[in-house]
Amino acid sequence: MSPAPQRGGAAVAWLELLRLPNLFTVPGDVLAGWCLAGGWGQGLGPLACAVAASLCLYAVGLLLNDAFDVSVDARERPGRPIPSGRVRLRTVVGVAVALACLGLALAWREWPCALVLLGAIVLYDGFAKRVPGFGVLTMGACRGLNVLLGACCAAPPAAVLSTPLLLAAVAFFVVYTLLLSVVAKNEADPAAHPSLCLRWSPALLTLCLVPTFWLLGAGPLWTPVVAAALMAPFLLGRRDVPALVAALIRHLIPLQLVWCLAALPDWGLALPAALLGLWALSLLAARRFKGS
Repeated sequence: MSPAPQRGGAAVAWLELLRLPNLFTVPGDVLAGWCLAGGWGQGLGPLACAVAASLCLYAVGLLLNDAFDVSVDARERPGRPIPSGRVRLRTVVGVAVALACLGLALAWREWPCALVLLGAIVLYDGFAKRVPGFGVLTMGACRGLNVLLGACCAAPPAAVLSTPLLLAAVAFFVVYTLLLSVVAKNEADPAAHPSLCLRWSPALLTLCLVPTFWLLGAGPLWTPVVAAALMAPFLLGRRDVPALVAALIRHLIPLQLVWCLAALPDWGLALPAALLGLWALSLLAARRFKGS
């Protein structure tokens, strides 16, 4: 197989490595955890640090993913930044280590959760993703721990672990990510097509939030219905697996908004505007960079 043509310079290569559309899905995890733990009555300084730390750790996961997969990408996706020679493997690993240190430093208030999250990220990239079943569970745990990171910057761990709505949110994002990972299992195969049941499982999971919110006294109850309905265009479309997976990743942002609105005492405009802005940026970035 001849190498794919190189596209763009170093900056473009790094944005490809970091899967730019996916980065916009990270702050909402932290924000949802922060809202669910009662952080809206506190200062924004710890929240800002937690968001920055989360972005650093997420970037570590993306960089190490390509670093560990360099031999596989050389066969299946030779146009990726490392096998194409646009970025050196040693540089990618060095930047990942620096970002890991920076992420832990920024999360010094929540360092136990941040350290566990970093451990789960390294475990996934270096080992778990090659073990059937274990990989998807580890990836789901990473997304759930990201929500907990936001919660821990708003409340002590004991309070975080005794908040039913927050624990329900963590479980939701773990399961959603697990389903997404199963859909993505054969994304390198152009002929792969997930079953109808698996394809629609994230939307069905989202609809399950209606009875969950009702039982826990959260709301508004119509927001999960809207979030599930917004999935219909790309679930009905004849998209290949990578495009479907990328769309499901971007749809994490409306789901994060659903959970934030379930926790906030009043809606206001700043929170929905911020998350919808991130969603718009993710959609725009997806026109140029792949999310999967």
